[in-house]
Amino acid sequence: MASKKEFKKDVNFLTNEIVMRGMIHLEFFGEKNSEQIFEIMNKAVESRNDYISRINDRLSGKNAKEVKAHFKLIYDDLLKSTHNLLEEIDGLDITVK
Repeated sequence: MASKKEFKKDVNFLTNEIVMRGMIHLEFFGEKNSEQIFEIMNKAVESRNDYISRINDRLSGKNAKEVKAHFKLIYDDLLKSTHNLLEEIDGLDITVK
């Protein structure tokens, strides 16, 4: 991890990807599954706020190994939740005939 600033940019980028995927889904498939899409988008924004607050936690008094483990856990959680939310959106796709 280069810096907290870069980490926050990554969090925002991944959140924006989920929101954009939801908007694209709504555009292509119309109102079908719109409630589920909005729920997924809200989950993404809530998790974004959680990750930003976890990144901003004060870690004074911790050694370098503990700090690294803290940020590694956040990073792993971020990737896992992003993957899960994108799979939820993709699972709502409707076959177009």
